[in-house]
Amino acid sequence: MIFEQIATGGCQSYLVGCEETGVAALIDPEIRQLDHYLALASRHGLRIRYAIDTHTHADHFSATAQLSRQLGIPVAMHRASRAPFVTMALGDGEMIVVGKLRLQVMYTPGHTADSMCLLVEDRLFTGDTLLIGATGRTDLPTGDAAALYDSLYNRVLKLDPATKVFPAHDYKGR
Repeated sequence: MIFEQIATGGCQSYLVGCEETGVAALIDPEIRQLDHYLALASRHGLRIRYAIDTHTHADHFSATAQLSRQLGIPVAMHRASRAPFVTMALGDGEMIVVGKLRLQVMYTPGHTADSMCLLVEDRLFTGDTLLIGATGRTDLPTGDAAALYDSLYNRVLKLDPATKVFPAHDYKGR
């Protein structure tokens, strides 16, 4: 697996690609990094085939719609999303096939009603469901503390403890 973590201030996004097939996905891309993502993909010999948002972002502008227009690729989000530009609405347990990689959707509402995590190999991309040392806020529109508790304790924390967590935010360089 080809893996790149891209920091924009405290926001984190991820390029995940299949080395064998040259296919990639961008997870939680931020609009100010658009050229950087394209350059990274090119450097690794990857073709971006999916732009994925783990939830509706209130703290930055997503690059998914722009990537979709520019590259002719689908924008993937959980089916609970109300974003008008989503072309691939996903449900719990569904897979996004990225070459020989399988990104499994884990619906984890709470931070927002459309929050999801993505499990690929030994990594979990948590969006704002689970941060390092914290969880996503639930006081923003569609946030629900009880749903977040359920997502964390009955879904995320039941995964293998060796799973590496990659959140959409890290303000302390961890």
